[in-house]
Amino acid sequence: MKSSAALTVLIPLLIIITLTGCNMPLKPIPATAIPAAIHTIIPTITPPPTLPPVATENLPTLTASPTPEPEHKDLPGSLVGKIIQTVHDQVDDKTASQKQVYGGDDFRNGRYERPFDKDMNYLPEADLVTVQLNRTDPLWVYVLIKVIKPFAAGEPGTVNFMVEIDVDKDVRGDLLIVSGTPLSTEWSTDSVVVLTAPDHNVGGLTAVRPDGTPSEGRGYFEEIFNSGKGSDQDLAWSRLSKTDNQTMEIAFKNTLTGGEKGEFIWLAWADTGMKDQSVFDHNDHFTFSQSGYPVKDDAQNYPLKALWGIDNICRVASGFEPKANTPGLCPEVITPPEELPSGNHGPGTFCHRPCLSVPGCCD
Repeated sequence: MKSSAALTVLIPLLIIITLTGCNMPLKPIPATAIPAAIHTIIPTITPPPTLPPVATENLPTLTASPTPEPEHKDLPGSLVGKIIQTVHDQVDDKTASQKQVYGGDDFRNGRYERPFDKDMNYLPEADLVTVQLNRTDPLWVYVLIKVIKPFAAGEPGTVNFMVEIDVDKDVRGDLLIVSGTPLSTEWSTDSVVVLTAPDHNVGGLTAVRPDGTPSEGRGYFEEIFNSGKGSDQDLAWSRLSKTDNQTMEIAFKNTLTGGEKGEFIWLAWADTGMKDQSVFDHNDHFTFSQSGYPVKDDAQNYPLKALWGIDNICRVASGFEPKANTPGLCPEVITPPEELPSGNHGPGTFCHRPCLSVPGCCD
């Protein structure tokens, strides 16, 4: 009985102890750190200030400024006094249908009668008839160049007209005045250029005549005047003649040639083929074979080749008496006035080539 009573007390006690032990922790649980709250900083964006509207209707429109026209002070006028010198050149209209000239082309002395293209088609707009020089004005020198074909005012031409000037009288050119075909009978500087030869080697080793070996000279290449631009904006001009529709005129200041009493040598050109001022003198830059020849009798060199579309006159001394043996100069024609077929041309009348029809006259 006592055993049963003891078990009755012991069993409930063991159950209570067991249940209590199940609720006790096995080891202490560390405290969990609570992270501090993270605050995201959002920057404050200040909106740009509101600008008042700009009125655009009154803003100026930007445009390129036009090139100002040269302000001219000295303009040439009408010729005064008498023509000082006249040079008559050979014309080729009578033999043009034969595609040749009857002579007058002298490559050795730099005289060219070549108003033809490479196919020997005649170019009358480049065929010189006469060239005249007037220097009686106290400021201006005038050169009148007449060709076979009449000019048409307002129509651009293809011919350059040139006056070559030798100021130190050594028959080597120093200046070249170039004018395109003028458009009107009013004086203009448009398309008028004045070039110099700073190398002083126009003419090569032997002036006027060919050297035999091609020249490396640069001819005329330095501009001192171009269409009214230069240290003197009024230096050179051109126009069509007011009285002769076959004549154009070039005027330049005599400051280029030593003033009113200046002494110089000059000649004139018509050029519609070469138009390259760097190849002066031409017979130093091209051989005779390369240049071709406008006369059929020379079958080996006919027709024209590299040197075409040009016509020039012989050289003329102005303001002084040249030496008799000066190369390239025009021979003076001494003919009684009554024998001149078209009236007295006065002193200083020259021929590039005497005409064939009347002895002593100029063709």
